[in-house]
Amino acid sequence: MTSIAPLLRTAEDPKATSKHTLCGYGWGDVQTALVRAIGNADMARAQRWGAELVCSELGLGRLEAVLLHAWSLHVGSAHPGWGRQWYNSIGQLRALWHRSGGDTKSIRNTPTVRQFVGEAIASLVLAAKKPLPTLPTAADCFREAEGMRARLRAGGGVGDQPATRRLWASGVDGGDLKTIGNELEASLRAAQTSRLLFWITWFFTLEAQPDAPLAKERGPAHLSVKARKSLLWFLVALLKSIADETAFMSVDERAGIFGVLETTWTKLGVKGRRDVVAALALALQDHMLLKGGAMTVAPPSSGPPMGAVRAALTMLDTMYSNIGEEARRFQLEVPKLVGLTGTAEPIAKPRLSSQDKLSLVFSLSR
Repeated sequence: MTSIAPLLRTAEDPKATSKHTLCGYGWGDVQTALVRAIGNADMARAQRWGAELVCSELGLGRLEAVLLHAWSLHVGSAHPGWGRQWYNSIGQLRALWHRSGGDTKSIRNTPTVRQFVGEAIASLVLAAKKPLPTLPTAADCFREAEGMRARLRAGGGVGDQPATRRLWASGVDGGDLKTIGNELEASLRAAQTSRLLFWITWFFTLEAQPDAPLAKERGPAHLSVKARKSLLWFLVALLKSIADETAFMSVDERAGIFGVLETTWTKLGVKGRRDVVAALALALQDHMLLKGGAMTVAPPSSGPPMGAVRAALTMLDTMYSNIGEEARRFQLEVPKLVGLTGTAEPIAKPRLSSQDKLSLVFSLSR
């Protein structure tokens, strides 16, 4: 008699992979849906996709950068103090991870983790929105490069600016770095938004060139030596110097927004870094305009009321339970045995694509 023991599948815990989340959605799809839901102030969807990342292996690490990127795209200077909240939450989440011995599975779905992530998402959803303007492209920089170089060689530059003069290190930083820093700082102080965004894009475009100027080591210790010497850290240090000079937010809030940028640097990717730096520069520009008495800029908010944030978390328990059920259904989407022998051909159950599942997840529950 043929044994059927090897043919029976035992129940396995649902798991995320490098290709999909716990419930079978593509990582990029979930992250895009989360950012879009925050921009649309859609609390239910934002919390749903945030919870999907919490429940999935490696999802917490992705959340660190995704939420900061969402802040830069949709909130920015309307609520710059959110950066400190998320920086502190990341610190708490990482402390829990260290105390667990590095066991992400044991901490990622605990009530404490749910609360930290849920509050951060709710604060972004409820905050006033100030979308990030469209940034110039690398092609725009290349088109203007020759004319810009000719102007600068002819002495048409803006001259030394105070923060750049303090920061630039002779003999360590390249001469072009000083020139570009002066141009960017002058644009920031004069509230020339289009030029400010142009020079930020120029920094990121120049960083990718093989002949990029040398820069002093300014990056955080967790990066490689090469990454710490990136000229982008000159840009970040320049913004931080101006923020300190102009008393941009409180000391703790300044430390939080720059700290969360350093912490998530490698996870943000090039586009995420550029967008966050641009949003930070624009928030600093708005602060300087308000300090100068401008009446055309709305002051930043202190964030949504904590009562409203906590009220948004009442849906979380049900949401996480639904995710667990959906994950188990996804895990069972495997070929079924027709008979009791190994010669039977399995019938493959049709599976929805990641994009189809993403678009149908809410309509199916109605």
